[in-house]
This record gives sequence, structure tokens and C-alpha cells, in this order.
Amino acid sequence: MDCIEAILGRRSCRSFKNQKIEEGKITAILECALYAPSPANKQPWEFIVVENPEYNQKLKDAVERSKEKIAEKSGWSWVPKYNVDFINQAPTLIVVVGDPSKNGAEQFLEEPSQGYEHACSAAIQNMLLAAHSMGLESLWLSLFEKKDVRKIFEIDEDKDPVAIICLGYPEHIGQAPTRKSIESKVRFIE
Repeated sequence: MDCIEAILGRRSCRSFKNQKIEEGKITAILECALYAPSPANKQPWEFIVVENPEYNQKLKDAVERSKEKIAEKSGWSWVPKYNVDFINQAPTLIVVVGDPSKNGAEQFLEEPSQGYEHACSAAIQNMLLAAHSMGLESLWLSLFEKKDVRKIFEIDEDKDPVAIICLGYPEHIGQAPTRKSIESKVRFIE
């Protein structure tokens, strides 16, 4: 599978088979994450690989509590209906932890970006594409209170749980969502 095919074919998966992922595939996926770009090559990420159903359940419970808070504050009626059973179905979770102290030179600008978050996001995309190329699918989960994730996975207070990747063999692959046109999202300056 070439790179463009992986990018265009990858989908978020919310239905996983009850099938353990081979250790070699997990290692290869993590190796791809390590090749992501980062500010000043600081590589501000750590990964926690979880293959213990008790932790999946703890995370699911925390996400359910987060859904309640979001629904209450936002008024969005779809949030309580959002089914997060996929958390328990995923045979592997990868917790992506960023280190805010490892930003690049941009941290000294008037409006600094969060380079460590950008780098972690690039690492996540590498993992998602690598997984897809191996016949696995994934879901990038950020619907959680960071303090809950720190507690569940024993993450230091000075570290930022950026996302959790749910990973597994797909039970069902959904249809691709409609994407906006290039014309509506791109501006060329000549």
C-alpha cells in the first residue's frame, strides 16, 4: 500500500474484532511514530501501550463522565448518545503523552504555538497510517478529562495526555465521511 492510498483509505473505526494484535505490528507502529517531525528534534512524546481490559474499562468510565460534562456545558444533544463501547472492544490502546517542556524556538514568540502538541499529532498520524497499511484500524480519542487519564495511567502532572489511540482489527469499516472541496479549504497566493 502506498502512502496516498493509506491516507485516502484510513477510517476511524468504532467496531473491533476480539483479536490480539501481534507484538511485531505494535512495535512497527510505534517505530513509525518515532519518525514524526518535532520542533528542534526534541521528540516530546511518550507512549503507553495498554493491553489490559481493566484499563479499557477505567478509560470508558472516565469518558462517560466526560460526556456528561460536555453535554451539560454545551447543550449538544448528540453527546449523550455517542457510543463509546469501542474503548472496551479495542485490544490495544496507545496513550500518547506529550511533554510541554519540549517545545521548540516558537515558545519565545509573542503568540507561541504548542510545538509539542503538533509533534505528538504528527506521531499519531504516522501510527494511524502505519496501522492501516497493516490491516488494522484505529480511532483517535480525545474525549476525556486529562486529570482522569493521568490518574488511570499514572502519568506525571507535568506531562500532557494528548490523545489515546484505540487500535485493532476492524469488525466493520464504515463509509468515508464527505470531505469538503479543495476550493472551500485552500487559498492560493501567486
